[in-house]
Amino acid sequence: MKILREPLTQFVMLGLALLFVYGITSDLFSSDTGRSIEMTEGDITLLAQTFQAQWQRPPTEEELRNLIEARVREEVLYREALAVGLDQDDLVVRRRMVQKMELLSQDLALLVDPTDQELQTFFQENQDDYLVPPLVSFSHVYFNLDRRGAAAEQDASRVLEELLADDPQLRRAPDRGDRFMLQYDYSLLSPLDVQRQFGARFSEALFELEPGWHGPIVSGYGLHLVNVGERVESRVPTYEEVREQLINDFNRMRRDRANEALYEGLLEAYEITIDEDALRRSVLTR
Repeated sequence: MKILREPLTQFVMLGLALLFVYGITSDLFSSDTGRSIEMTEGDITLLAQTFQAQWQRPPTEEELRNLIEARVREEVLYREALAVGLDQDDLVVRRRMVQKMELLSQDLALLVDPTDQELQTFFQENQDDYLVPPLVSFSHVYFNLDRRGAAAEQDASRVLEELLADDPQLRRAPDRGDRFMLQYDYSLLSPLDVQRQFGARFSEALFELEPGWHGPIVSGYGLHLVNVGERVESRVPTYEEVREQLINDFNRMRRDRANEALYEGLLEAYEITIDEDALRRSVLTR
């Protein structure tokens, strides 16, 4: 099945699929059959099965006839819309058709599940994307800049000296500062967790610190003395820990490559002309 993973093979398969679809639609809308709509046994069975899956019971005869009538109505209106060109120059229709082309190429790209060897190789090549972030626990003392003004930094430095001199093992001292709207104590937060609550500047400074009292550190709220407690360093996870995520990411890469292979292959059949003068004039007029 290795050959199915090759982009060229997938492109050829996609081309055959498109030819098949074109052949069907060409017959469907030919002058001989364009006015013929047949609800076959397969069509009716599918409608009945869909109804049963939704309502947990088979449809009555009247319900099934209503479903068939709705399906026929849809087909009639669809064909007439095509006949009068309602699909032409419609941005929504164009985007939907482009999307369906890409979905078709993606389906072909995912015909074969990735092997563990492929996933492990992908993991080794992209380890930095799967690093488990560092974690830190800390307590803080808050100093309100609006309340203390220019004295805030001096007050914070004085309290830090007192904490280190009086009892460097003291884990928390929120009463040495001002009231804070959030918590004073945090357990094993990642850099992103800290950033969400205190801002990027505070988070970057915090994760540079060793255990113990430090500060003052600036946040969007004001100044803080922080007592860094437990630290858990960043690490590379095991393959088993991230296997499910690897499958999703690996398949996303395969879909992207399939879409690109489809486009590049189809592009070769076109001659592209771009009015460079108009492009430059458009840029200059902005």
